[in-house]
Order: sequence, then structure tokens, then C-alpha cells
Amino acid sequence: MAKPDIVGRRVRQLRLARKLTQVELAEAAGITQSTLSEIERGTRQGSGITLRAARRLAFALGVSLDALAGTPVDDTDDEYEPALPGLVHA
Repeated sequence: MAKPDIVGRRVRQLRLARKLTQVELAEAAGITQSTLSEIERGTRQGSGITLRAARRLAFALGVSLDALAGTPVDDTDDEYEPALPGLVHA
């Protein structure tokens, strides 16, 4: 079994923190639930994750691509907006 890379771990961590199911996040990001599952489990990582999918996940989670990749940056910039802000549970 593959070990998730930083992106897979961050996606799962952020999804759970926002109390989203894989189905909800996949729908918000416009990717399939199976793709999301593969990213979180580590069977799809590195070049197997398209920039488009990573960008859509970042937008749906309300974070920058840098934050999704684990790069320490200030996530308070308004350079991004969540794809579906109402989907994030408070």
C-alpha cells in the first residue's frame, strides 16, 4: 500500500477539519471521488496529480496551492476564493 505524500495528507487533514466527506469535496472540486480517494491514500501522487485537480482542490478547501503542498506561507491572502464557500461547515 502506498504512503500518502504531503499533498494527500494535507487534503485529508483539511477535508476532515472542514467536516467534509470525500463525496462533498470531490463534487466541490469538480473531480471524481475515486480520484480524491487515490490522492488521500497515496496511490496517486506527484506527477499523478494534475495541476488542474490540485488547483480545484485548493479552491474548494479555501487554501492556496502552497498551503496544499505544505509550503509555509500566509494563507490569509485574498489571492484565492473557495469554489463553493457555503460548503465549508463552521
